[in-house]
Amino acid sequence: MDTTTWTTLEFEPKDRHPDWNWYAGLVALIVAVLAFFYGDIFFGIFAIIAGATVIIYAIRPPKHLTISITPDGVTINHDIIPYVAIKQFWLDETDKQDKLLLLVSGSFVPMLSLPLQGITAEAVRTALKPHVPETFMRESRTIKIFEHLGF
Repeated sequence: MDTTTWTTLEFEPKDRHPDWNWYAGLVALIVAVLAFFYGDIFFGIFAIIAGATVIIYAIRPPKHLTISITPDGVTINHDIIPYVAIKQFWLDETDKQDKLLLLVSGSFVPMLSLPLQGITAEAVRTALKPHVPETFMRESRTIKIFEHLGF
């Protein structure tokens, strides 16, 4: 079996207005002040940490990923996911960019969404079909909502 390989970005970079970070920080600060005002110190601290985390991840550029489908499993930047750990896959061809969805057992993130760039969905399907069952899946509605909001 040949190795099917492609390179893609970790996520689609968003063109955000520079004020977006200020708005996110302001919302986190208002939530924290309200939490402190009502005596919920832990939620106030959580709001500050969450706001800072959102801003840090928003300004971070996406990493380049090299994804390979090999006889041993799916490799993402030298990290291999063996086929025994992959329960099922689905090729989401409904958005403007096709995605490979992998349901992985024993992982912190059970569903991986890998964008397809420079490769067809049919080539990926042909490479994975002998090893993993293809079963309908879709990304969480929460992920779709956050993508629409610019996260």
